[in-house]
Amino acid sequence: MSSPPPMSNPDDMDSLVVEVAYYENLGSLDRDDFDRYVRAEATLENMISAEAARRQKDFGFAEAEELLDQFLALNTSQRDIAERERARPGLDDDYRRQLDYIGAATAGNILLAEGQQHANRAEQRRLASDYDSAEKHLREAMRCFAQLARSDVPLQPVGELRYTLSEATGQMMAGLAHMRAGDFKGAYQSLDRTHVAFDELLAQAEEEHARAGDANDPQFEELRRDLADSMRYVQAVQSFAEVLREAQNGNYRDAVVSGQEAVAHFERIVAEAVARQASRNAHSLFEMELARVNGWLSWVSGELAVDEGRWAACREHIRAARGHWNRAARAATRNFYMGIIAQRPEDGNTDMLLQSTLRRCDRELAFRMEIDALNAKLTHSNRIEIQAVGQGGNAMPSSSNFNFNAPVSSNIIGNEARIESATANQANASTDLRELTRQLADLREVLAGAARTPQERETVEAVTAAHEAAGRNDEEATRTNLARAGKWALGVAEQLALAAATAAIKLAMGA
Repeated sequence: MSSPPPMSNPDDMDSLVVEVAYYENLGSLDRDDFDRYVRAEATLENMISAEAARRQKDFGFAEAEELLDQFLALNTSQRDIAERERARPGLDDDYRRQLDYIGAATAGNILLAEGQQHANRAEQRRLASDYDSAEKHLREAMRCFAQLARSDVPLQPVGELRYTLSEATGQMMAGLAHMRAGDFKGAYQSLDRTHVAFDELLAQAEEEHARAGDANDPQFEELRRDLADSMRYVQAVQSFAEVLREAQNGNYRDAVVSGQEAVAHFERIVAEAVARQASRNAHSLFEMELARVNGWLSWVSGELAVDEGRWAACREHIRAARGHWNRAARAATRNFYMGIIAQRPEDGNTDMLLQSTLRRCDRELAFRMEIDALNAKLTHSNRIEIQAVGQGGNAMPSSSNFNFNAPVSSNIIGNEARIESATANQANASTDLRELTRQLADLREVLAGAARTPQERETVEAVTAAHEAAGRNDEEATRTNLARAGKWALGVAEQLALAAATAAIKLAMGA
């Protein structure tokens, strides 16, 4: 050799690149040169493989692809050098066996790296919601891993595990596709099978790693990390699928429990990303998913609050859901522009969902108040006697409480009072407005909870003014404002069996 070989630092990639390039450019290698070359090349490819895995986990797919290309180039060169050296005459048996082993090892590394490239492309397309392309790349990855698993090269056990991992990943993608289609039961079942497969794979990997000792340690360690990360993610998504399934069936209490589990899983994923100093892209994606799941948990909590009659709590949960989903939308917009995801966030559906829950809350509140008022007034309303006597007509009962058939000039209604129609010189009319005041207060509360349109809000204002006037014993103002209240107030008063209010509104409207 014309110059001494460079001495590399095993922790310095640049110096390793220089040393490996030195040996690759030599025309031939003696046994000692080849040993030094293999050690430097193995150290370098392990560093590259680990960095590629880190970039893939941080969703730097282009960088991971480039690093795996470098890994492939190193192994292709080493395979060619081993074949060249093996063709030299006069080799001893030990050296020949070493060259054979290196040749087989590089062939296994090439299949493994090509499979990992396709697996990374599948993950990239999954994040872009392109499930057809993702499945195609996953099938190519499985083809590479299957070929490795059928071989007799040193990495054959890794090929078996990687193939099974790819099968489980296909199940996970099927579960995600079910979720996108709204088939949450199918999603849960697919993800459950994936969870079982990952759990079994993790046990197999640990057993194989223990049997292999130090052999193939970087590849098995990387596989173990992939399995552990994948299993945590599947647990999180499976809990989320259960949230959606229970919510779809109206089981909001169970949905809340599943939502709490899903949030705990995603919080752990975020914490682990922080601990390993993941890239901003990875952290943003995990935070987006956590915010989205938190939003669903808040929403189902709001629905449960409606079921339990906790009206204020419902509104608090809906406000929280809106905040979580707004944060998820901002993160999604950022991830879209960074090229991590391929679809712009759509928040219109979630906003409609929140508005629907708020409307249900208001309706349920109004119904509960109506029912409570009906129950409270039922006995009292049965004791109210409303009659019309004297000149001009009469009041007669009908199937809808009362039907007024005469011009009733008195607007004074009291407990067990008599409303009499007469001429202008009618005398001795009751002036007790206390019962009417109380019933108008009940009517106002129900109407205020149900009002949505400007006309309905005007009705609430009219009933409020009538209630205040009745409280002041101002009969004229009471009558004027009840005339403004209109048919909606009359209909609700009838439904609530507010007999005094019903009669007063009819009287004011001339009905």
